[in-house]
Amino acid sequence: MLSDLLAVSYAYALGYSKKQVKCLVTLWTRESRFDHLARPRDAKGKTTSSAYGIAQLLGERSSQPELQILRGFRYIAHRYQGSACRALAANRGRWY
Repeated sequence: MLSDLLAVSYAYALGYSKKQVKCLVTLWTRESRFDHLARPRDAKGKTTSSAYGIAQLLGERSSQPELQILRGFRYIAHRYQGSACRALAANRGRWY
């Protein structure tokens, strides 16, 4: 997908290290597989949360991958002091 390449490009532009980029890719692959239309679903296909998009942000309304990625970086900056590895460590198979 192009979204993963875009996220990696943005990450390096924002000064992320190689290790942080690896954590980011792992996190967002786990969350959405970089699908900008992703919604969490149960085994029956029923939506289980209002999370949406690449970074699975609550309340996300944009279907534009670029905006989702930038908002995901903003969330990581605010909640995890800019550390994708901290966000990944907090993601124990549920949410971050």
